[in-house]
Amino acid sequence: MIRILTAMFLIGLTSSPLIAQTEAKDTKVSFSVTRFDPRDRPIPEFILKNGSSETELSVPLTYIAGPFTATLREDKHLDFYKPGIEEPVLTTVIPPDMRKDLLLVFVPREETFEILKIHVPRAGIQGGDHYVINATPHEVAIKFGAAAVVRISPKKAALLHDPAAGNALTLPVEIRRKEGEEWEPVTTENWPHDKRFRTFLFLYTSARDHHTAFHGITQRVE
Repeated sequence: MIRILTAMFLIGLTSSPLIAQTEAKDTKVSFSVTRFDPRDRPIPEFILKNGSSETELSVPLTYIAGPFTATLREDKHLDFYKPGIEEPVLTTVIPPDMRKDLLLVFVPREETFEILKIHVPRAGIQGGDHYVINATPHEVAIKFGAAAVVRISPKKAALLHDPAAGNALTLPVEIRRKEGEEWEPVTTENWPHDKRFRTFLFLYTSARDHHTAFHGITQRVE
């Protein structure tokens, strides 16, 4: 099952406290990172702590970086640090069932970031699939190839499975958005089709012309 957790949407141990504390220090998470930022502000850079070692982390805009490994504080907190600052500048809670096959999407919010957590096992999101996040204020409807229309509410996500049985180079796509009680066309186009890649696609409203725009990130799966 594919899961998505954000601030917007959003094994207990019975042994002694000393044993619980020791085990919590060794809890790891493996994850990859990217970001969604229509304004393309400076690349956010952090430091990860993995036991006694540290790793520099830059969060890219146009591709997915990783995987990275870090130690969870108190068996749940993933902390991001800045050089010379002892306390974390950003923290997110990682549920026990999302500690591998995890994609973290950094979304700017004023002076900090919200972190969108997407569970991305290859068995769930495969090559040719599109994972669509609706960051617009409108409900959208997407017809992907010959598949049935998928409707996505604002601040929600949906998985569009690859509808092609063959090796077509492109697939027709039609996207509409709901304005009041009416559905308006957004775009009718062909998307590249390649079963070696899966795509994470953000729909958002352009600040320049208020039209629905797209930010896509592909990841090779084979």
